[in-house]
Amino acid sequence: MNLTAPKLVPSPSFTSSNRYFRSSSFASSSSSTNETSDEAYILSISSLNDGAQYAVATSSPTNAIHIVDAQSLRVLTSLKGPEAPVSTFTFQSSIGKKGKAQAQAPAYSGIQAHYGGVTCMKSINNGTGILSCGKEGSVAVWDVRSGGVSVLMQSVNPFGKSRPLLSTALSPTSSLIAAGSELQGEDAVISFFDPRNPSKPLREHTSTHSDDITVLEFAPKGYVLPRADDSDDESGPSGNESGTGEYLLSGSTDGLLNISKANEEDEEEAVLFTANWGCSIAQAGWIYPSSSNRRLGWGVWAGSDMETYSTWTSDLSPVLDFDVREPGVHGEKGVEWVTDYLVGCHSSASSGGLRVFVGSNEGDVSLLSSSNPLRRRKKLVKPWYIHSSYTHSHVGVVRALFVDERNGLIVTGGEDAKLNIWKDVTPSPSALASLYTEVEGDEEEEESDDDDVGMEVDEASQKPVRKKRGASPSDDEMDGRKRRR
Repeated sequence: MNLTAPKLVPSPSFTSSNRYFRSSSFASSSSSTNETSDEAYILSISSLNDGAQYAVATSSPTNAIHIVDAQSLRVLTSLKGPEAPVSTFTFQSSIGKKGKAQAQAPAYSGIQAHYGGVTCMKSINNGTGILSCGKEGSVAVWDVRSGGVSVLMQSVNPFGKSRPLLSTALSPTSSLIAAGSELQGEDAVISFFDPRNPSKPLREHTSTHSDDITVLEFAPKGYVLPRADDSDDESGPSGNESGTGEYLLSGSTDGLLNISKANEEDEEEAVLFTANWGCSIAQAGWIYPSSSNRRLGWGVWAGSDMETYSTWTSDLSPVLDFDVREPGVHGEKGVEWVTDYLVGCHSSASSGGLRVFVGSNEGDVSLLSSSNPLRRRKKLVKPWYIHSSYTHSHVGVVRALFVDERNGLIVTGGEDAKLNIWKDVTPSPSALASLYTEVEGDEEEEESDDDDVGMEVDEASQKPVRKKRGASPSDDEMDGRKRRR
């Protein structure tokens, strides 16, 4: 599916900031030669202990997960995984005005969390723990206080060889942990673990995807499974299950987005809804309903390796699909902005809606949003708004971004090994709702009953499809998917 990109316009409250609130930098060096080597990228950021600390995952050569004090930005501890080689690591911190160094931590021995590389890291249990996985094939639940592994789980193939893992997630309603693997041979596997019995997986789904599984996200509490289109299909989703079904969103380089039932032993029956986007999926997540806009319900967003961006309804019907690099602002109201890539998206139970963060190759970040990213229209897509820009503080690509709602902060990390903290100047959900109403009006728009929901569909590419539980996939649906064995 292809859709002309929406026009991007400055919000009336647009703010640009080139001064971070706090900043730190990470640098690595060889312990044997004491010569500076390539800097480790910052890959992901999460909040711990009510925002008092941040967990920061870094790339090779450190392959580390650091626990950082949110105020001083000093490293408190580094999580130590099994068989972790030791490398020299230094850390610098600056607080206040840009470039004014006020504190510097001494060099210390950096510890690797996953010696094959950290591929996914998330805070869990309301920010009291950390879940991560790596290319050496392990999933770890970390004891933040001790800096060691609390539970270690391993994904191995039938021949006893470890499967490199790319994604992991913890259910919000139970202790179930999912881990997604790289394609190994003919199989890309989602393994499900009970950390109380970590020696082997509870079950494995091998037919959900046919290539690297890059995204796993359990449905949040309160998620309501949508009804199947065919009300006569008694085996389809009933629509009255809420937060109890262990529903899992997954994305892959095979181009598929799936919502499946993690507790289903028969993997042939596990997939509830599926869509073929036709491009390699790099990011995806859930969109929460908006408290200030009742017409915005549950949904899904996704980003591809080709910098295309899409949104989907909760049953994976397509809504938006466009090249995120196309919308730009060129001098309107004095604002200049050109997007080079998608950094990530943010949606939460407290704020609802969807914040879209995009970046430039110069290291700048901007926040975009729309009145309803899930509205299905027969008319042209309404404009998107640029609300804020954070500039002149990173060099190169910004790899990670975390919205610290509790403390009103935006935390960014990049290929320059810098961690920057900014004041979040985003308008409140109610203020945004007022803005949208003032600028766009509050008239109810017509909704299309067609599958293409008013999009200009590229007939050469496959349309997204939905699979109802109990239904057999068609030949078209199987194209791009691994055939059931």
